[in-house]
Amino acid sequence: MALTGLGERRGWRERKACAKYYRLEASSGSASRPRDGILAAMTNPRTELAEPRMPLRERLLEVPWDVPRSTWYGRLALFALMAIWGTGVVLSRMTDPPMLLHLTVILFHEAGHVIFSPLGEALRVAGGTLGQLLMPLICAVALHRRGDNFGAAIGVAWMSLSLIDASVYAWDAADPVLPLIGGGTGADSFHDFIFLFDRYGQLGRARGWALAMKTLGVLGLYGSLAWAAALLYLQKEHLADR
Repeated sequence: MALTGLGERRGWRERKACAKYYRLEASSGSASRPRDGILAAMTNPRTELAEPRMPLRERLLEVPWDVPRSTWYGRLALFALMAIWGTGVVLSRMTDPPMLLHLTVILFHEAGHVIFSPLGEALRVAGGTLGQLLMPLICAVALHRRGDNFGAAIGVAWMSLSLIDASVYAWDAADPVLPLIGGGTGADSFHDFIFLFDRYGQLGRARGWALAMKTLGVLGLYGSLAWAAALLYLQKEHLADR
C-alpha cells in the first residue's frame, strides 16, 4: 500500500513536470511556426496547458523528500507525547477540567469574547469557545499551506483537545461546581454555557451536548493522530543520512 501511494505521488509529479515543460515550449514558440491544428494550440500562449491540481489525498499525505533524521525523531517524540497526553485527557472524568490543556487555550478563549463582541451578545459569549477552537485550526491550515502536513496534524489534534476541554464546561452547566476565572462557580457567577443553553432552550440537554462535543473531540484527536502516524511512516522512507 505504501509503495502504491509512493508511485501515485511520483506519477503526479511527473505529470506536473510534463505540464510545465509544454507550458514553457508554448510560451517560447516562434511566429514562424505553422499556426494550425495541434501545433498552433501548443505554440499559442493563450492555450497553455493548465498545471494539474494535486488530489486532496495526495496533498494531505505529501512529505518532504529529504527529512533529517533528527527532525524525524523529534516529530516521533512529539507524536508519542501528544498521543499519551491526549489519551489522558480523553480518559479523565467530565467533572475534572484538564488544567494543563486549559492553559494552552485560555488566552484564545478570552480573546474570542473580545473579537466576537461586535456581533451581538450570543456570539460574544460563544466567542470564547469559538476562539479556542479557531486558533488551533488557523495554525493547522497555515502549516498545511506551508507544506508541513505533520504540523497541521498536530494542530488538528490540539483543536480536538480544545473541544474536549470545552465539553467539560458544557457538562458543568447542568450542575455548576467548577471554579471560573472571574471567581465563584456558575451557580453564583456568569457561566458561558449556562447562558447559551438557557437562551436556546437546551439547558436540560446540557450533558447530552457535552457528550456529543467530547465524542467529536475524541474522533478528531485520534483521526489526526492517525494522519500524523501515516506521515511519519512515509517520511521514514525519505530519511537523509544526516
